[in-house]
Amino acid sequence: MGFICISKPCKIRMPNNMPSNTSLRPSSGSSGFFQQPPHVKNQYEDDAFFRTVLDCHSQSPLQTATELSDWGQRVVQPDIFELIDEAEKHPPTVSTHTTFGRPRTSLHTSHGWQELQRFGIAGGVVAIPYEQANYSARLRQFMKIHLWTGSAAMVMCPSSMTDGAASLLRRHLSGTKLNEQQRSVFTEAYRRLTSRDPSEAWTTGQWMTERSGGSDVRNTETVGTFLGHDAGGKDAHGMPLGPWAISGFKWFSSATDSQMAVLLAQTEKGLSAFYAPMRRTSIDGDAVEMNGVSIQRLKPKLGTRALPTAELVLDGMRAYLIGQEGEGVKEISAILNITRIHTAIGALGYWGRGLAISRAYARVRKVQGSLLENNTAYVHALAENSLQYAAHMHFGFFTVLLLGIVEEAGSFQDSTKVVSASTRLVSSVAQAQALLRLLTPIAKCKCSRAAANGLQECMESLGGVGFLEDEQEFNVARLWRDNFANVIWEGTTEVMAADVVRVLKGKDGEKTRSAFLAWISERLDACRDTSNKLEGLDGIGEAIDAQKTELKEKWLCLSAEELRYHGRQLMEALFRVVAGILLLDNALMGSPDEAGQSKAVKIELANRWLNSRNNYVALGRKLHSQAATLDRGIAFGPSHSSSGLAKQKPML
Repeated sequence: MGFICISKPCKIRMPNNMPSNTSLRPSSGSSGFFQQPPHVKNQYEDDAFFRTVLDCHSQSPLQTATELSDWGQRVVQPDIFELIDEAEKHPPTVSTHTTFGRPRTSLHTSHGWQELQRFGIAGGVVAIPYEQANYSARLRQFMKIHLWTGSAAMVMCPSSMTDGAASLLRRHLSGTKLNEQQRSVFTEAYRRLTSRDPSEAWTTGQWMTERSGGSDVRNTETVGTFLGHDAGGKDAHGMPLGPWAISGFKWFSSATDSQMAVLLAQTEKGLSAFYAPMRRTSIDGDAVEMNGVSIQRLKPKLGTRALPTAELVLDGMRAYLIGQEGEGVKEISAILNITRIHTAIGALGYWGRGLAISRAYARVRKVQGSLLENNTAYVHALAENSLQYAAHMHFGFFTVLLLGIVEEAGSFQDSTKVVSASTRLVSSVAQAQALLRLLTPIAKCKCSRAAANGLQECMESLGGVGFLEDEQEFNVARLWRDNFANVIWEGTTEVMAADVVRVLKGKDGEKTRSAFLAWISERLDACRDTSNKLEGLDGIGEAIDAQKTELKEKWLCLSAEELRYHGRQLMEALFRVVAGILLLDNALMGSPDEAGQSKAVKIELANRWLNSRNNYVALGRKLHSQAATLDRGIAFGPSHSSSGLAKQKPML
């Protein structure tokens, strides 16, 4: 029980650590410290790795620069983030029955999703390579996609499949095996798939996955039945319906709001590929209805929330055969090769946006009285993340370069052609073909997985803010969620590894292995001719040579079964040697560019990737100081200025 003093005033003793004055004021919900929000810059201006890749591969980087700079600025404007927020908060919905129980399919997508899709279409994220017949068009397209992905709220998923379908139809339209009706239908579909006019343009679905398997399509249960060329009927745009009726069940189908689909079904001659419109006119011609398709339900997912992914029931969906019966896997592979590259570059786009947010946060957030951009440990972690990003950027866009070279050559028609001098990284179309087939699954796998790890680092770099999803401009959590679909979509790690083994041990395996090893030797010889002029690259050529020898003796000589068992390690070994060559080439061949990266930073990236000598803690204070300066150049690029760290001559 306490006592109350009433006879005279009591003197209350304050704790020793509490000031006796009343100058301290508590914070509240509306007063006190508020963190200055970071400003996410135009990534074309802020991402030195992006500009370096452009400089490496573009025939006319200055002409492309204006387009990419304007695009990079546009995709980080407030109205775009508002559309993302609207798309995230209003995911797609479906109504499967009327009030009185009659079956129907009524799919609703958000205004934000629809507007972002129109924006991407008008920006040419699909159309560019079909407007310009040279390899640099693919580079322009994927550079724009890289900048766009972080703001696209997953509309690039249907766009990637649209690109693949357009490429497939273009190949068939260039041949002579189509009948008149089929040619007219495919021509109209191709025109719409490659249009920049949102009121005319189509997107497409790609339906392969069934309950019996994901990437393993051998047990496909969907069946195609030939009705005859006089089966009749029109699609929603007045084109004749196809002579095949497709029935079955598709377990995962993204882009359910598209206007057409490319799908697999069994026929009497085996697994076959088909083109089908999503809608047709009713029998009486007075209404538009679904073309034998109904949505069973929409998938509940960790990410890609704005994207309508559904389970579909097909009941007499009218379609056209693509190619020959029984060659469906071959036909669909033409789409997969492109969508896998889209997956790789999309993952790099998410990663690049995450790093942009980390850099922006470091410029405004203070810890212990100093900005994070001046905290050497923070900058070192950001530099290590950026090193991984750099290696994967070079690998991913090298794959884009190969795709452009092969397409420009006419899709395998002239494999003996020597490529332009501006594409010095490969010597012939035949070499590009072999490398493209080998590296595409590796790019898809490695870029998507590395981006997942890199984005996790970006989330952590923001502390608790990295776990929040309040404002889309800083929402790294959304980027991580959406990117993780890339790790699984179009084939998991083991599926990609099995594909690599199939390439190396298939009928053209010896040719592919020879082309790959020859490419390594050619690039090393070119680098050695230049490396004598530069200091700081001692031993790198030998390190790559050792990796090549290990690949040749330890990996490429194993049996197919042994390689499948070691599939992940095989892909890692192939990735490391290719990325190492590309980083070394960038350090030696690229010109110093104040808009991109300094020569010292490029050399350091190659050194860190290929050597294990950078144990800064063990090597003393002097090396720590010099390494910290290089960390800064890697993490922030040459345009960054601050007085926090003294500039020192880098030790190479």
